[in-house]
Amino acid sequence: MRGMFAASLLSILSVVVPGAAADPLDITDTSGAVEADRRARDDAEDRLLGAPTEDLFEVERRGGYSPLSGWRDGVWVLVEPKLHLSLGDGVPDNNGGEEEPGGLTPQLSAMGVLVAGPFEIRATPWIRTGFVNAGGQGVAGRVDVKDLWAGVRAGGLSVGFGREDRWLGPSRHGSLTLSDNAIPPWLGGVSGEGHLPWVLSKLGRLRGELDVGWLGEPRGDVTNPGLMVGDVRWLPVPELEIGVTRMTIFGGEDRPPVDFGQLLLPTEPHIYDDPDQLLPDQDELAALDFRLCLPLHHWLASIPIQHVEAYWQYGGEDVIARKLGPIPYPSLAGVANIYGGEVTAGPISANVEYSRLMDDTFRWYVGHRVYHEGFTQDQRPLGNPGGTDSETIWGRLGWTAGPEGPVYGLRAALWADRTHRVGVIESRNDKVFTLETEETRWRAGAEVSIATPPGPAPRGRLSGGYTLEHISGEDFVPGADRFAHRAWLSWSVDIAGGRPFGASQAPDGV
Repeated sequence: MRGMFAASLLSILSVVVPGAAADPLDITDTSGAVEADRRARDDAEDRLLGAPTEDLFEVERRGGYSPLSGWRDGVWVLVEPKLHLSLGDGVPDNNGGEEEPGGLTPQLSAMGVLVAGPFEIRATPWIRTGFVNAGGQGVAGRVDVKDLWAGVRAGGLSVGFGREDRWLGPSRHGSLTLSDNAIPPWLGGVSGEGHLPWVLSKLGRLRGELDVGWLGEPRGDVTNPGLMVGDVRWLPVPELEIGVTRMTIFGGEDRPPVDFGQLLLPTEPHIYDDPDQLLPDQDELAALDFRLCLPLHHWLASIPIQHVEAYWQYGGEDVIARKLGPIPYPSLAGVANIYGGEVTAGPISANVEYSRLMDDTFRWYVGHRVYHEGFTQDQRPLGNPGGTDSETIWGRLGWTAGPEGPVYGLRAALWADRTHRVGVIESRNDKVFTLETEETRWRAGAEVSIATPPGPAPRGRLSGGYTLEHISGEDFVPGADRFAHRAWLSWSVDIAGGRPFGASQAPDGV
């Protein structure tokens, strides 16, 4: 059964395809994506949500607030500076790979967007200084560009190249495939979303994407390995979304040319009798997800609950070859699951999510023959922050107040999670050898964010939060127990939102 599922899944993704994305519940969002996605769930809108986005064009197209409103045909610029300050030794997850080293970490960034008709260039340069914790020495500084993307958008089609925070799948705390937990990879490709023409439109809304690029951060296995990301989403009815995602690592410096046919459909995924690792190799990861959302208040106005949502993501890390008679086909191994749900009632939302990546034999994200650092950047998984051989349970209680849209809105949240990790040494002869000590991490946090109206200062958003955590058996070392904390404060302002070159004011409604 698993083999038949894997064969059909990989066959579909071999011929189709990203949407930009950040954390789906990011309280610092300034684009209106958070409110737009909430309304889509409350009102059973015809909208795919498994590829959430902060891209301004996408937010506007989905019906949310956007500084781009009214300027689709002009040439304009958006500049949004941001000051971020963190204090403490806690390491955040889902932060674009930024671990904020040091006891005090100030960071200054500026998102800039230049649009001319369908052409768009977007970049977020930043500079950060980390003052090392007590007991350490020195200052850790870095200058980089977080998001850098250039391309063309027309209707539901997009073609471009760059790197940007991504999120694929219905989960809120950690996707099996791609999230903003690590530094985003460089990718270029095409995506499209909409209804098929004529009578086929009754099939529902479809979205497909295919991207190819590389993992550019320093690695200990293969330098600059290639990465292919494919994602397909189907909304047969507004209440149900089905998604399939596939990711493949291939090639890289000093590696032999990839077999294009095997890249599309890996019927011979494992290489044998090659001790010097001279033959081409690749690593596969794939997942299938389902999201069911019931807009109760939309159906029955007397019910105080806006919507109830449940989702499941099932995936496999590594591909093994099987045969159906004489016909070879690929099958997934290393099974993992994410289960979650959300309930909203008025301004209140509640979330719970459980992930389990505990196959042990087939290691999630890491451990493959040639690409043993696998689907990671700077040793952070591209997907679930718990990483390999882990299980995590997470809960969140959120509150949103203020008028529709991000302007003048207040967001607050309380959350907690527990992550349990096992230190696997190796798997031999169907036996798994693990370290004696296991690692357990408990965390609890509070966040608040308020949109500041225009006045003496430009319109913007002020956000802050605090996290306290306790780690036992850290890095699987007996007795390595400690507390850690992190406090942070961010302020972003919109100094040129929605104003085309030469205009003195934005149009009504912006």
